[in-house]
Amino acid sequence: MSILSRALIAVVLALSLLAIWQRGSVASAKRERDNAVTAKKSAEIERDNAKAITAIERQRVARAEQVATQFEQERQDAERKGSAVAAGLRNGNLQLQQRWQGCEAARMSDLGAGIAQPDAGANDRSDSAGRIVRAAAQCDAQVRGLQAQVRADRE
Repeated sequence: MSILSRALIAVVLALSLLAIWQRGSVASAKRERDNAVTAKKSAEIERDNAKAITAIERQRVARAEQVATQFEQERQDAERKGSAVAAGLRNGNLQLQQRWQGCEAARMSDLGAGIAQPDAGANDRSDSAGRIVRAAAQCDAQVRGLQAQVRADRE
């Protein structure tokens, strides 16, 4: 074998090795590109999911704020309603039903005993009625608020 054929065989072997190495490099680059594309898609999906979750949480917070605002308003209305009932009873604009007015005979005997404030019992009943109305209205407001919050959480 001549030197020329040996050189030719060496060049062919070198070119073959270079082609094999190049194929491996190209395949490796393709795998890396595919992995990068997959990672990018996965990151985009996670980003979109995070945005959706954030939007849902913002809606829930907004609904919870609306429920809290409504509850606070109803609670204040209950305070005013209780005060209005007590004031109406004291002024005579409202009257208790007969069963809540108290025993008139006992009041009359108390008046004769020299009580300094003959209508203190009536004032006490008025204030008590106002507290009862206020407490009932606050309970109603709380129940409505809790129910609204449950409905908002289920949406």
